[in-house]
Amino acid sequence: MSADDALSALAARAGIAEHWTDARQRPQRVSPDALRALLAALGLPAASARDIRESADRLDEEAARLPPLLAARAGDPLKLPRDARGAYQIRCESGRLIEGAAGPLLTAPDEPGYHALSFASGQDAVLAVAPRRTPGMAELTGQARPRSWGLCAQVYSLRRAPVPGGPQPEDDFGDFGALRELARLAGAQGADALAISPVHAMFAAQPARCSPYAPSSRLFLNTLYANPVAVLGAAALRRAQVEEPGGYGAAPWIDWPHAGARRQRLLRALHRQFQAVAATDLRQQYARFCAAQGQALRDHAVFEALHAARGGEDTSWPQWPAQWRDPESPCVRRFARLHAQEVDFHCFAQWLAAESLAQAHAAGREAGMRIGLVADLAVGDSPDGSHAWSRQADLMPRMAIGAPPDIHNPQGQNWGLTAFSPRALAASGYAAFIDMLRATLAHAGGVRIDHILGMARLWLVPDGAPAGGGAYLRYPLGTLLALTALEAWRHRALVIGENLGTVPAGFDDTLAAHGVLGMDVLWFMRRPGESAPFLPASAWPPAAAAMTTTHDLPTLRGWWAGHDIDWRARLGLLGPGESADTLRRERAADRALLAQAIGADERTAPAAPPVPALLRFVSSAPCPLLLAPMEDLAGALDQPNLPGTIDQHPNWRQRLPLDNRACFEEPGARLRLDALRAGRERGPP
Repeated sequence: MSADDALSALAARAGIAEHWTDARQRPQRVSPDALRALLAALGLPAASARDIRESADRLDEEAARLPPLLAARAGDPLKLPRDARGAYQIRCESGRLIEGAAGPLLTAPDEPGYHALSFASGQDAVLAVAPRRTPGMAELTGQARPRSWGLCAQVYSLRRAPVPGGPQPEDDFGDFGALRELARLAGAQGADALAISPVHAMFAAQPARCSPYAPSSRLFLNTLYANPVAVLGAAALRRAQVEEPGGYGAAPWIDWPHAGARRQRLLRALHRQFQAVAATDLRQQYARFCAAQGQALRDHAVFEALHAARGGEDTSWPQWPAQWRDPESPCVRRFARLHAQEVDFHCFAQWLAAESLAQAHAAGREAGMRIGLVADLAVGDSPDGSHAWSRQADLMPRMAIGAPPDIHNPQGQNWGLTAFSPRALAASGYAAFIDMLRATLAHAGGVRIDHILGMARLWLVPDGAPAGGGAYLRYPLGTLLALTALEAWRHRALVIGENLGTVPAGFDDTLAAHGVLGMDVLWFMRRPGESAPFLPASAWPPAAAAMTTTHDLPTLRGWWAGHDIDWRARLGLLGPGESADTLRRERAADRALLAQAIGADERTAPAAPPVPALLRFVSSAPCPLLLAPMEDLAGALDQPNLPGTIDQHPNWRQRLPLDNRACFEEPGARLRLDALRAGRERGPP
């Protein structure tokens, strides 16, 4: 075998697609350098013929032995590695004992759970058995043919009204207090779900980093969203506000550097008070939280303290001296001892955030929601964040998640996010993936998984390579979906997968077979072909959540007015061969087609956005759940995020034009609310 053939064979065994087809159906081949870089990131050196032979031998050894965890759906046959044969026992979580003898296949028990599998030869593993399907809307609502509705909210965008005669809410941006209020109000109006933007941990030392899809860690929360009153009481907040006065924020955009730093100062004042005067029961609650979160919380808190001490914005941890890059180094341990107060502050802030998020979810359920909060799980973490520092073995070093070149992005995309290593996941019994799922579902009744196609494959770009110089890496879809279904079953949670764009044939069917809802978004519900008509709502795929739009797409008002086209033209974001005039003519034609779909006269499409009619149209889809963004309920013009921009557009900074209560009481909002509930089974009592 030639050296090139040996490299290709190793790459194929490791799950790297050397050959792929681009958006114009042209065959493409990954360069040998990119293959070697990806293999090195997987822990499979391939710089020489000897490296390749030794890496291939390592894969042979791994394939033969029993891994720490096997996953299957209940009742399915499970292929065993060569060395796992003969008499076995399965000790189920319930205590039930199953005995048998296995050949190449073992049939998974019909009982979901994490079971103990052991062989007479002495090998053992965890056998993760998933239910056939994740909990569905019918099971969660108790309705044979559910017709539920809910809202989508960017947490930071929410507004609480001032409290007459009471402590004023901290309202430079929305937080879990505003979320709690919205959940209670929406539940009272008959909503079953409230889907929220990601609330993963960000960077305390860098409040300007506000994209919720580029977090520091998906294991913890954004502490700026903590609602101190919910945990410590109004008196504690009033005392802290003496040191750090707050107030009602009326600005349409959030000044994150200023607002984030001010909120951090308030949290520090609360921490000092807590250490001085907190009641015993609160101290015990905090101690139990820290004990339950364990070393992972401490590592995150140490990173936050160390990141600030080392200059925050001036440097990222991969550029730190070696002794600071290792969480277990004597230098880091000594730092943690010397800065115990600062480390404790970050643990305290996480406790406040977790408790107040739990109360927001509980408020929705108590108000009548049958799902409650639906969390959003980002596709990756920032490479300079807490997770990448504290759990380096979980990840693909010097690789970034992105997307290959396509018609709209001819150079490809580099999203600058880290990816799990599939080999490291398998070697650790998928601990990092399970921990992430549990953290996301801890205070929610559902989860939306961003870019769920990443469970099957990710486009990874080596450091220093152009975005188009990456390759697809295969992930164990069956195992990841089984673990997702098992954790959703244990948490009694709904699962929605963001499956927009081009997905491989059969992928959506696989999601549906596992009970994972897809997403039917109005703008994409069209027949094939250019200038194609919009599908009637009755023809939308039912195994999905019906949606008007997403955070990356225009609002109803914005699309109808061509506001997104105005932004793209102004910022030079038009694609090859596009012009603003052409796009506006195409949008006018699309408005006529959409007017026809909603039953209006396509020859005289209304100039004013017919938002209630559009909401009523989407509501009529056969999907078991409708999710309408708060931007559409409040009548907002701008979308939360404009892809391809960082600070040229006010991404992740815009406040809603109405406060929470006004979103249900203002006359125009009331019309929109009634329209989105039309055809849905639940309304206000």
